[in-house]
Amino acid sequence: PGDVDIIITEIVDVDVESETSVPRYVELHSPRRRLRGEGFDHGLKLVVFHSESEEPHWASAVPIEYMPENGFLLVCNQAAYDIYTEKCAEVSSNIAGPANSNGNDQIALISGDEENGWFVVDIYGVIGEDGYDTDHEFFNARVIRKKSVTETRATWSKHDWQLCPSDTPDPNEWETDECGLAKGAPTPSPSSVPTPTEQKDCEFFFSELADCEEKPYIEIKSTCPGAKISRDISVVSWKQYGFTCDVDLKGVTVPDDGFIVICSNRIQHQVEYGGQYKEEDGVWRDLSVCDIEDFTLLTYFGHSSFALLDKNSDCEQTDCLSRDCYAGCSDKYLDIYGYRDASLLGTPYYFDKCRAVRVPEYPYGLSWFEPATWEVICPAVGVPATPDEKCDPREWNKVHLVLYFTEFCDPKDDSSKSFIELYSPNKRDVKIEDDLIIMKWEGTSNVPSYTFQSIKGQTVNENGFLVLCTNWYAMSEDTCNLQTGYHGIANINGQDHYALAKCEFPGPDCDMIDVYGSPGTDPKQSGQDFSGGRSIRLEYFYPMARKIFDIDQWIISENEVSADMCDPGKIDPNPGEEFRRDPKAPSSGKNSKNGNGKNKRGLRGQ
Repeated sequence: PGDVDIIITEIVDVDVESETSVPRYVELHSPRRRLRGEGFDHGLKLVVFHSESEEPHWASAVPIEYMPENGFLLVCNQAAYDIYTEKCAEVSSNIAGPANSNGNDQIALISGDEENGWFVVDIYGVIGEDGYDTDHEFFNARVIRKKSVTETRATWSKHDWQLCPSDTPDPNEWETDECGLAKGAPTPSPSSVPTPTEQKDCEFFFSELADCEEKPYIEIKSTCPGAKISRDISVVSWKQYGFTCDVDLKGVTVPDDGFIVICSNRIQHQVEYGGQYKEEDGVWRDLSVCDIEDFTLLTYFGHSSFALLDKNSDCEQTDCLSRDCYAGCSDKYLDIYGYRDASLLGTPYYFDKCRAVRVPEYPYGLSWFEPATWEVICPAVGVPATPDEKCDPREWNKVHLVLYFTEFCDPKDDSSKSFIELYSPNKRDVKIEDDLIIMKWEGTSNVPSYTFQSIKGQTVNENGFLVLCTNWYAMSEDTCNLQTGYHGIANINGQDHYALAKCEFPGPDCDMIDVYGSPGTDPKQSGQDFSGGRSIRLEYFYPMARKIFDIDQWIISENEVSADMCDPGKIDPNPGEEFRRDPKAPSSGKNSKNGNGKNKRGLRGQ
């Protein structure tokens, strides 16, 4: 249609290490105001022509029927939506769609359809030509439309576009067509040690905030090892009741490993982490070195917000308290965890007695707080910590999935609605990559049953749960993530013992992660039997995984629970004060005593 003035302004294939969760999007823009905030019916579709194909991939076409008020319409894949959230106007989860191209496809805005014919309105790439190793390939890059090209182009020209390898995106913006100048983008890493006048090229960001064993520390990563900081940069902390403090970094020399560690007590820090060394490029590094000591900065540590502030920034101070106040002002706050002028109490992001670790796929600072770039993980209690759970100053390692049992339900009225529930406190919407199985021991046997279930390849849902059920017809797919059948592991018996283990098949070499029960013992004698009932884990024992069964973590209801009293995919509230005063008394709500049933809390050591 002749009155369409919608163009493609940016296509992004973010350069990250992951091969399965790559943020990608296509940005559409209306340079003129008449279509903004309006719906229309021009038969427009955003489509992809795969490699050498001369026909659009119709199954993944995205209808374009409106233009937001800001003049930008961002079509994101799921990974991009997880980062940019409300900036995405449309989310295309189709892996073969236009928002999921890995750089060798053609992306076009067309008018028409497969049945009645179509024509190109605007395009990036050459239809019929695989983009691999051509001047229109954009693998691990972003392409930006030149600012001078404001009209639609039905034929692609390389002169209309700027290719920016490994560059930072700027969704819903088209202020520049130069690489490396996106709003909120990190400054480029220098190729040599910077001079005082070139230190704008140094990147500084938090890689870990660790509140471990009452010996907290802040770990800052810099792209300028060996440089003496000449910029007026400081670490700012916002605590409860409006209290704030800061530590200057100006004049500090960045160690040659690129890390700056701030601790509350240098001697305690060195005692805690002393003896830990790492060989890197033929050099042994002492991981216990604390570069800056400041007790006040790290008081109330796990409840506080932190930022790297450039005091010489030209950005104006505002009264804004939201997460993206300085999203377009990257030289004001170089990086931030939490919220300006506010503590983290009452938010999901506080890390008291835990640690906040930056996701390695985001090796740059952000001027706004982006929760998706962080993971909060807490060390195990009662058993030796795994390597991923330990604080690791002067290292920046990926944090792996934490997973454990939270509920077993064996309802007395409907065995088809039995289930096993697992929960992850530190991961959402993540595919399980390790060889994890759920295995069991029947009755008093100390030999694992042949019935087990692998959960490798399954996905922990958006709320952190993985629910295994007997039957999808009895329990909806929205609630049950994995159907195991009537002869599978989820058709549970309250007198069996269960384990989450790392191995491919049940056996003595399995590495136990979490255990319910004591194999080889009589469940009725040990108090773990939940036949015709349910067993739920107490929330206040978080983190809960135990290689050795601890019955004090569980509320067990036997012969008294119907299917509607179980709640898969939810964390149960802690029992009320009445129950905690008298362990023999029934708890309220779903665990209330009915008929001749009994509700119990186990005793340690049985």
